[in-house]
Amino acid sequence: MTMKLCSKCQTEKPFTEFYTSSTHKSGYASWCKSCESERNKAKTKANREKRLAKAKEWRDNNKDKQEAAVQRWRSENPDRTRQIYRNWRAANKDRANANWMRREAGKKKRTPAWLTEDQHSMIGDFYWLASDLKRITGEDYHVDHIVPLNGKNVCGLHVPWNLQVLPADINQVKSNRHTA
Repeated sequence: MTMKLCSKCQTEKPFTEFYTSSTHKSGYASWCKSCESERNKAKTKANREKRLAKAKEWRDNNKDKQEAAVQRWRSENPDRTRQIYRNWRAANKDRANANWMRREAGKKKRTPAWLTEDQHSMIGDFYWLASDLKRITGEDYHVDHIVPLNGKNVCGLHVPWNLQVLPADINQVKSNRHTA
């Protein structure tokens, strides 16, 4: 196996330890992969704030592209997405509990006092149906509020005629938006 001298660490290494390069006569970079890696890490660390600011500026100017990319990644990586959320909840139990309790309180606040017992029973039926569909199909189902409880432009009520059972992936794509 042919060897090459790294011009940074002055160590002779096999060609497999060098990146290919069309600008160099030999067809390989002058620094070995580990020296290049160290240089890139140092460069990244030195310009961290600048890179983060530039990335934030791009995200702010391209909200639609950013959201589409995130949604695409989530749909292509559902197991990884679930694991990320699980890890976050495990590491932030207090915040996860606060979020859950805020949602439950909001639901309770948006359940009108004038609902009849039959209507309360109908709400329970939606949750039973979602659970039963999961048992039958093995897929996750959610009870979705057609008009979100905490939408940006409109807030709905927790009433039977504002509920629907959807597959989890469709409900998560819909998120907290109302399209009508």
